[in-house]
Amino acid sequence: RTERREQQRRHYKFKVKVVRYYRKLREHVSEKEAVRRTLARYQPTEEGHFPLCASSIRQWHRKASQEGFSALYPKSTRPKVIHYQLPPLVVGIIFTLRTLLGWGGHRIAAELKARGIANTTGRTVYKVFERLGLEVKCYALKGRSDGIAYRRYEKKRANAQWHIDLKHTTLADGTKVYICILIDDYSRYALAAVAGTSASTEWVASVTQQAIQRFGTPEQLVSDNGREFVSVWQESLTQFGKLLVQQGIEHLTSAPYYPQGNGKAEAFIQILNRELLQGKRFETLEELQQALDQYLVYYNNYRLHSALGWKPPVSRYTQRHVHCQGLAAIPGLEPMANDPRWGPSWCDPPIEISPETVLRAGALVPVSSQLPALA
Repeated sequence: RTERREQQRRHYKFKVKVVRYYRKLREHVSEKEAVRRTLARYQPTEEGHFPLCASSIRQWHRKASQEGFSALYPKSTRPKVIHYQLPPLVVGIIFTLRTLLGWGGHRIAAELKARGIANTTGRTVYKVFERLGLEVKCYALKGRSDGIAYRRYEKKRANAQWHIDLKHTTLADGTKVYICILIDDYSRYALAAVAGTSASTEWVASVTQQAIQRFGTPEQLVSDNGREFVSVWQESLTQFGKLLVQQGIEHLTSAPYYPQGNGKAEAFIQILNRELLQGKRFETLEELQQALDQYLVYYNNYRLHSALGWKPPVSRYTQRHVHCQGLAAIPGLEPMANDPRWGPSWCDPPIEISPETVLRAGALVPVSSQLPALA
């Protein structure tokens, strides 16, 4: 590229020199004679000299007179717009990921690149959406923020802060069930997603206690002001609050009617609802719990997270990495992953979490194998 630019610069200087000499001759001789003398002076005699003819002299003179000498510089031959064509196979994968999981353009582009399927951009994927007539909706948390300064933050290590929240859904027969979720702030690792039929403080405390036994004790735990987390009486504690006091965990609550205060838990609930719960019917609580367990394996180990630089949560929580190729491990795409027509698909096994894993990852508090029983 440097040599080509140098060649263009030398050619430009040659054109300017020829035009100036031709104009000087025109002051004293005829146009035809000026062309003849210019040709005689600047005809190439050695290798590397630029070729010259009468029409070129007249053309360069006319262009310099109309637009100035800068018009003699060679124009770029690069097209203004480059249209990259995605193979029909990749377009089919984009359509499937959008309709089945509701992924946006940038997520699909990151997943395709990480899985070795295609190297494209989010903007290109959104153009595919437009061409295929796929609707694009933007999700944003809605809530009051009277006098609240919105500030994003992220802890510096695993188990520094957890987030807890509840999501309610229904079974096929209309039975109302609740899903208690726990998220690590630093890694976005989903620590728990447990389904139950009663959103009692005892049940929430039991779910939290099991998470502590497996992952360790966090310094802080963030929740909203629901009755399962916070007592209506200022002087008393819920069973959940008693557990936090026993474990020395600081309990933080978000401002009322302000879901952004517990935004990481809210965001995970939206992901869970869009990718797992919507459009599916679960006959029993056991069937729902099995689906949740399978989804957590995918979410923690294989699903890329935009806030983590398009890395899975397990890579931050354990400092270990898993690799995927093709459509492997994406829920709902198992038939495509097993079909060789969609390319080779494989993935590393998920990383099993144990007390030793948490300690190696540098969690704040060592895992305690014995916790006091809840009163």
